[in-house]
Order: sequence, then structure tokens, then C-alpha cells
Amino acid sequence: MVFLFGIVPYTLGGIATRRRFKLPDVENAEYVKNSFTLPREDVKFQTSDGVSISGWWIPAANPRGSVVMIHGLNRTRIEMAKKVEPLHAWGFNCLLIDLRHHGDSGGDGTTFGLKERLDARAAVDLALAKFPGPVVLWGVSMGGATATLATADDPRVAGLIADSSYDSVPNTVRHHLRLFRGFKLYGIPALKLVPQWPTSDLVLFWIKQRGAFNPSDVDVTAAAAKMNGRPSLFVANRGDARIPFAITETMNRLAGARSQMLITESKSHGGAWRDAREPY
Repeated sequence: MVFLFGIVPYTLGGIATRRRFKLPDVENAEYVKNSFTLPREDVKFQTSDGVSISGWWIPAANPRGSVVMIHGLNRTRIEMAKKVEPLHAWGFNCLLIDLRHHGDSGGDGTTFGLKERLDARAAVDLALAKFPGPVVLWGVSMGGATATLATADDPRVAGLIADSSYDSVPNTVRHHLRLFRGFKLYGIPALKLVPQWPTSDLVLFWIKQRGAFNPSDVDVTAAAAKMNGRPSLFVANRGDARIPFAITETMNRLAGARSQMLITESKSHGGAWRDAREPY
């Protein structure tokens, strides 16, 4: 009982909010090391709540606008690097950032977009200071959620690309716990012992306690409904076990007439640019 209803949710809540690590990103690390040759400027800037954010500013020769590019959970700015070259060729400045508590940026916790939207807003400030043209936010996974939340709050953002975003933290925790319980060890569903309830509620309790924020405040679906006619693109992969593609269908519908949707046949999470490049 102590393990199932104490140690497991406490640990999962801490991993989600306080553990600072990055997932291996060999594909993009090799690309940045060997093929990413566009001139880039290292930048640092402060958010409104005092967090130091690091990034790369990559200017275009005759810019038509700027794109702020936002990575996913436990990733860094290099996750977005392969998207830069075509944007640059189309005449867009690019600003790749490390979200708070990730990469070279400061911060002591992850809030799944709630405070990270302040990182995006500060990035918009920098992009507009560099070039006064339109700014688009483009994020993947948690970056997609962050971009959507930031766009809803900031009328200066001209457009949005949200790739593989979740809808809310409570729904995502419950969904991932179902996936967790289905994990098999030598063909045996050993984690079925962990009950869906009350474990998911306990995980959310510890996310709130250890992350110092209310998970219910992260409502990406409500943010999508505040696009107010700005162009948007919502992307999902039909085979993504982690984020059901129905979330993207809902966000696209709520975002209004200037919203578009791309659902690919990829089975990856956040890999649509790689797996379905032509329609993307």
C-alpha cells in the first residue's frame, strides 16, 4: 500500500516536475554537429518572472517574419534544428529556445506550459526587437502546448503551429498511467498492480505539491479556442500512443475558420516533420 499509493505517485510527480534531464536525441545532435551550418547567434534573455532563457537567433537575409521554435519535454532546442533550413530559405528568422528547466536555461521546475508560456512571450519580445515583422510560434509536444497557451495570451503572435500537443495535464496523466499499467515485463503485465484510481489523482496531487502549480490550470484546449481568427496549424500522428489524435481534431475545430489540421499515419510522437514531410 505504501509503495502503490505513496512511493509511486510521489516519484512520478517528482519526475514530471523536478527531475532535470534530457532524453537522448542522437539524430538531431548529429545533425547540429555535422550539418547545421547556418550562422547563429547565442542569445540569453529574461522572462517576466526572472528566469534566464538561452537560445539561438538565426537571421534571414531579407526577412518576412520570425518563427519562435519550442521543443518538447526533456528535450532541448536541437529538437527543432532540422526545421530551420527550409524556414530560413523561405525568408524567416528563427529563434530556437531552451525552455525553463531544460538545456542551458534556468528555472527549477517544469509546469507543462503554464509558466513556460512566459518563456515564449519573452522570446516574442526578443524576436520583435530583432525584427518588427510578424511572429509565429511553432512547438512540438509540450512545446506545442506552450505555444498554444502563449498565443492565446499574446495578440502580437501572428500564427501558431502546434504539433502533437496534449489537451490538459490531468487528462495526460490519466492517459499515460493507462499506458504505464499496460507495460509488459517478459510478456507479463506486471504493472497492472498499480490501479488507475486513486493513483492518477495522487500523481496529480504530487505534481501540484512538488511543482508548485495547479495542473488543472493547464488547459490547452481552452487556449486553442482563443485564436480569434489567427492562422493556425494543428498536427498529430494517428499512430501516436501517447497523444490521441482526437485532441488535435478538437483544437482545430475550436480554433476557427483559419485553422488547418494535419493528421499523419506516423506511429511516432512528435515525428511528423520527419515521417510525413511532404504534407507537413
